[in-house]
Amino acid sequence: MTVQFFLPSGLLLVNPMQPQWFNAGGEEMTAPATAWSGVKVVADLVEETHVVIDVPGILGRDRTSYINVQYQSLLPDVTLRNVWEKGLALPVLPRPFRLHAVGLSSPALSEQLDTLIKTHQPIEGVWTLSYLMAHWAARQGAMFKKGWIMLCLGLPYGMRMVLLHDGAPVFSRLLLERTPAAQAQEVGLTLKYLTDNRVIDRDVRPAILPMDPTPDLYQGLQGLGLPLLPSMVSRHAHGMLAEVLAMAGSQAPGQLASVEVRRHHLAKRTRQGLYLLTGTVVLAGLIGLLLQVKDLLGGADQSRAWQEQATQMTQSAVAIRNDLAKREINVPLLRLAMELQQKELTNGIDPTRQLWMMGQLMAIAPQAQLLRTEQALRTDACTSAQAPGASAEPAAPITPPEGETLTTEWQFEIRPNAELLPRQRQSLLESLAKTVSAWPEWQVKVDPVRLESATALAGGLGATDDRSASGWRWCLVPRTSTPEGTP
Repeated sequence: MTVQFFLPSGLLLVNPMQPQWFNAGGEEMTAPATAWSGVKVVADLVEETHVVIDVPGILGRDRTSYINVQYQSLLPDVTLRNVWEKGLALPVLPRPFRLHAVGLSSPALSEQLDTLIKTHQPIEGVWTLSYLMAHWAARQGAMFKKGWIMLCLGLPYGMRMVLLHDGAPVFSRLLLERTPAAQAQEVGLTLKYLTDNRVIDRDVRPAILPMDPTPDLYQGLQGLGLPLLPSMVSRHAHGMLAEVLAMAGSQAPGQLASVEVRRHHLAKRTRQGLYLLTGTVVLAGLIGLLLQVKDLLGGADQSRAWQEQATQMTQSAVAIRNDLAKREINVPLLRLAMELQQKELTNGIDPTRQLWMMGQLMAIAPQAQLLRTEQALRTDACTSAQAPGASAEPAAPITPPEGETLTTEWQFEIRPNAELLPRQRQSLLESLAKTVSAWPEWQVKVDPVRLESATALAGGLGATDDRSASGWRWCLVPRTSTPEGTP
């Protein structure tokens, strides 16, 4: 089975003379030898009838039944019929409104439709030329949707006149007269007929809109003294008739054909939609399959890369083992040293800065000597270094970093010269203590200033020799919990 999605579409104009075929571009052509993708049928026949249905303020089934009864009364035994107003334009609330309907019962049109169905030409729809002219006028601007306007379209076989009231067609006449003078005269007679039959009031003079008229027709209409609107010039390459016929389609109001007449076209559109949907699903499936194959290939490449990396790491490990064996290095001892470095030494503090700080401290105190300095990691830093009554100010407890239980402890001891007087000794101690407490990274836990004061109060002058022989000891921890600048 061959599926053709891009067959050309055609248009059939059924008129009293002979049917005319047009292609999608509006160019006249001979009868097609092959099937179209769709055929739009436009009827321009004298059997066309326009009626007006006044619907009272009813809803639901009552409204539908009333409209069907009016159809049977005004258009009896007419199967090709429809209204100008679209469904969305009907009032939702129960209030009166007016419908403009058209009916067409023509043996010539029925014969053409039967021929199209027998030759398997899908019929898209059936429209009247008068409704297409009204639809064309509605597309020109708001001025054509108010008041009374008479459209006059010249045709190869005559002229079609359509009377619009507020944009809706209420009357139409096909004039089978080709001479411009006779056409102008018939326009005047048609207006007189409408006035005599009270279609329009006697004081109403509809404006005449010639649609791309010949100069003779325009002069004839002017000679009758009729109110003329500026003539409309066709924007289509094949004339005004082709421009009006291009209005036929799903957007045009008043489509007359039933579902039974259009069944081939609807079935074909449904099949095309299913084919497109199936193709889309298949294409999406193929794309998904390609993406999965791409992911699998990418996973295989990554797996190979990991295997190569593992092989390289294995080879490196073997090379390291061989090198260690050649150098006669104790591997368990090396591993223990590495673990010690990771767990203990990396948690400590680099002593370089502390030694530099200690050097700065001793530089300002030439009367003192550094006895010892040491750093250690302890769970209870500076606890063993405190003496009763010699603790520093009650500071907040040091909280070790999360995941660690050891705290760095820094102890150092300084001894003053023995020949210093007690006052000089006390002054030197206070100066050193002030400098140590000002270090921003360290907090004093054991302060010798208070220990010195407590010893002096306890021993008096007799303790001077003992104190001169002993040194001053500080114990510090990193300043992690207390604000900077707090001793």
